[in-house]
Amino acid sequence: MTTNKNMVLAGAALTIVGLFCPIVTLPFLGNVNLFNNGSNLFALALLALAVLAGAMALNDREGDAFWPGATSAAVLAWNFASLQYHLAQVKSSMSELEGNPFAGVAKAAVGAVQLQWGWLVLSLGVGLLIYGGLKARRDRELGHMEFADGPAKTVAAVSLVVAVVTIGGSLLNSFGHGSPAADTKLETAALTSSTTLPTTEAEGPSAEEAAYIRTNLRLYDLQAKYYDSMLDGRIPGVDFKIKNLGNRTLNGVTVRVVFQDAEGKPIAEEEYNPVLVTENNFMGDNTPLRPNYIWQNEPDKFYQAKSVPSEWAEGKATATITDIEFAPK
Repeated sequence: MTTNKNMVLAGAALTIVGLFCPIVTLPFLGNVNLFNNGSNLFALALLALAVLAGAMALNDREGDAFWPGATSAAVLAWNFASLQYHLAQVKSSMSELEGNPFAGVAKAAVGAVQLQWGWLVLSLGVGLLIYGGLKARRDRELGHMEFADGPAKTVAAVSLVVAVVTIGGSLLNSFGHGSPAADTKLETAALTSSTTLPTTEAEGPSAEEAAYIRTNLRLYDLQAKYYDSMLDGRIPGVDFKIKNLGNRTLNGVTVRVVFQDAEGKPIAEEEYNPVLVTENNFMGDNTPLRPNYIWQNEPDKFYQAKSVPSEWAEGKATATITDIEFAPK
């Protein structure tokens, strides 16, 4: 029936739209969506299932959309549970920072993590796929519509394969990383990539690191201005590039940006870690800065600086590389 068909098509459309809606807010990184530039296996699976369900509806087989809808629900639930699990793990690990002078910063960063409305869009889309498919199957059983069962088995099999590959791949990956949530790519270890938490044993770069910063690292194309954010409106932010002119690979780079008022006096500062390779960093690309390589933000991305006061004069800011970490030789 037309109603069932429209319901399934609407569900497929909402599921695809939901992939690009914010599902979590992380400190400094801001809002993050599930699609994550096509690097999230769960998002790609949901996209494929939504397209499959939509194709079934367009071919007047909306009853078969139940299978990709049910599989989408399983994939979405697994992803949500994985994220919640890892959030709990991160919060429980805060006890390990006792005695660290930056423990308060870390706890505040973890407390700032918030789930966003993208989950509702995804859930509504998947719900419509399931309900529309079930209703169409019920109408068929009542004799209101007829179609062969053969293709339904194929759709069910394809959906099952997608679920096994996605969830199974996540489990295998978690065994390699020691965390059941390792493949969510939305882990709050991203906090580490945006917040520097030095230990009491070492603060600031060593003499060797300081010399490498002075002679071999170039920070350029600094942009400090008000950016347009879909959810936050116009907010202060920065963007820049870093080139490694030396012969060492870097696993970490810390940048401090100082914001100034109209008279050129510093009034606020923020620290960022554009390069940070850690075992638990699944949010970013976790890529080191190799010799002659250039780091830059992804297109249309920038570092937020929401705490910068209104007295800041747009464009007035300085950026300095304050610390680095060499990769093991």
